[in-house]
Amino acid sequence: MPRTGETTRRARPRDPRPSGAVRYLGLAEAFVIAEAVTGIDAHNLVRVSRSDLLDSALHAPQAGFGDTDFYPSVVEKAAVLCVRIARNHPLPDGNKRLAWMAMVVFLELNNNALEVADDDAVETMLSVAAGQTDEAALISWLSTRVRPISAST
Repeated sequence: MPRTGETTRRARPRDPRPSGAVRYLGLAEAFVIAEAVTGIDAHNLVRVSRSDLLDSALHAPQAGFGDTDFYPSVVEKAAVLCVRIARNHPLPDGNKRLAWMAMVVFLELNNNALEVADDDAVETMLSVAAGQTDEAALISWLSTRVRPISAST
């Protein structure tokens, strides 16, 4: 029991994934992110969106064949996620914002942070959405801007 003036530290719940396992975004999480970036209630977004296109984009980073992972690094997976959401255009509005925030959240879920100026982010997302920046180019761009988040105990 802590003494007066002391605080207790709560342990983080143990991550049930094997060490090094990647945490992917699910469809429900993506709609929550979409709600945050569009201001439209997630329940309404589900009704007016192409959930199949969003689900396809969310699963793209997991692609592989047998023991071969097509996108082995977290940075590659993040880039593919972003490009596929932006290009699949699953929402009536807010696809670039969803693509960006889904990528940022995905990176954070996997203990990485994206360090980028706002102008650079906007320019890059406009280029991705216009088809001028492909997955390989976004991977290259991200690789110089993603930093591991140090684990704190």
